[in-house]
Amino acid sequence: MERLAASGHIEQKNGLKIHVKPVPETDRPGVVDPRAANWFRNLPKGYQVQDYRRITSEEVRILRDAMGCQNADLSRGVKTNRRTINTENGDVPILIYTPDISGTLPLICYIHGGGFFGGSTEVVENACRLLAERAKSVVISIDYGLAPEHRFPEGLLQCWGVIRWVHSHAELLNIDPQRIAVSGDSAGGNLSMACCLLDNEGIIRAQLLLYPAIVLRPDINFGWTWDVYEMNEGKDTALLMVHDIKDTVGRIIWMYIRDITDTYSQLLSPWQAPAFAKFPPTFLAVGEYDYLRQEAEFFCQRLVKTGIPVAFFRYQGMGHAFFEHTGEFPQAEDCTNEMAVFLSSIWS
Repeated sequence: MERLAASGHIEQKNGLKIHVKPVPETDRPGVVDPRAANWFRNLPKGYQVQDYRRITSEEVRILRDAMGCQNADLSRGVKTNRRTINTENGDVPILIYTPDISGTLPLICYIHGGGFFGGSTEVVENACRLLAERAKSVVISIDYGLAPEHRFPEGLLQCWGVIRWVHSHAELLNIDPQRIAVSGDSAGGNLSMACCLLDNEGIIRAQLLLYPAIVLRPDINFGWTWDVYEMNEGKDTALLMVHDIKDTVGRIIWMYIRDITDTYSQLLSPWQAPAFAKFPPTFLAVGEYDYLRQEAEFFCQRLVKTGIPVAFFRYQGMGHAFFEHTGEFPQAEDCTNEMAVFLSSIWS
């Protein structure tokens, strides 16, 4: 943790300042973090779905049961409450994490990842609790409806409905309606960005994105290349980490959309947003060996050119979904600390 906080360097790419965090054990480039390597090497072989366009309920159950990871609760004094919010698109359970701090607090609405079809508020519970403590904010984790039972844009509209509800009930929740941020990992990052595009009321003042899916339209060529990935030690594992998302994102999207025309919506692929000024100040973190790394960098370069404040962090040696590993990967805790610093700067 000390090395992650104190080390690293800055890279400049087309106006984007990238804070590069090292693998704590080494300064050598192109090295997979030993904790991430152990995790990816020991993943069970993924279940092979016959046809994602005609997926069965049993196949969905198998895929969902295989998701999740080890993590631990590092927070102190965070209270948890549950309630259900009635939205125009159905009842949505939420978990409310409140730090032991008096006064009116900022709010972070957190949307979990899982490819739009899986994941849960339980997987990110410890991450949300730590974020609440470190960011000195109430964190609300949204248990939105998953595909294929709830296809695009049902889950998105549920998330947006919860955000509007908490904004209008700020006094009840003891939160500041002028300090509301949205956050999410992977598919949850995509949903967070889409909520910002739906926000014509100025509710969302910041977004905290963790390796979000930004380009989900198959015919968009945004310039992805293998050339950016330096692999010197543990190359087989590094390749596995990139392929983990590269080989699945194009297939699982069929569980979420109703037909191919959905992919033309900016709410599904925020890359297509005609007005990037709709996005608030943005924090984004991604792993070195994440397939989604490049679209994240290109997207944030466009945000910077639009004049949106951006804090971009790349964690060397990490793959996808590292933020879920709170208490197991020190990068998850360090990322939480950086999110808290970013929010503090925005609120001040």
